[in-house]
Amino acid sequence: MTEPQYLFVYGTLRRSRQNQIQHPFLADCDYIGDAFIHGELYEIDAYPGAIAGGTKLVKGELYLMQNSEHTLSALDIYEECASDFPQPHEYIRRELQVSLPDGQSVLAWTYLYNRPVNELMRIHSGDYLNYLQEHT
Repeated sequence: MTEPQYLFVYGTLRRSRQNQIQHPFLADCDYIGDAFIHGELYEIDAYPGAIAGGTKLVKGELYLMQNSEHTLSALDIYEECASDFPQPHEYIRRELQVSLPDGQSVLAWTYLYNRPVNELMRIHSGDYLNYLQEHT
């Protein structure tokens, strides 16, 4: 039996607050719940980018992938970090420790921003959906 494969999303792939519908790329995934990683969140260009590490939190959602190879392959293309995209990629896929509100944690794949952030606006709340709601 293979190990469960998880995915953490923090931006445009999160469920809509209005209707809770999952993004089509996550059709083969089971929603687990709200989750977070240690890192910082930035506004890139009408979409967010997270970097890992530190004491701040990036809020998102955790999914259990039913077909991880298919899901990750599609997301690698969506995030333009598949091998046929020019280097350096804007995002890189990494497996990180993701925490749930109840204190549990799991290893999950996520896409991290892979370029300098010094000219970008930091999203201090670490929550892209809240940021969108406040800025629309």
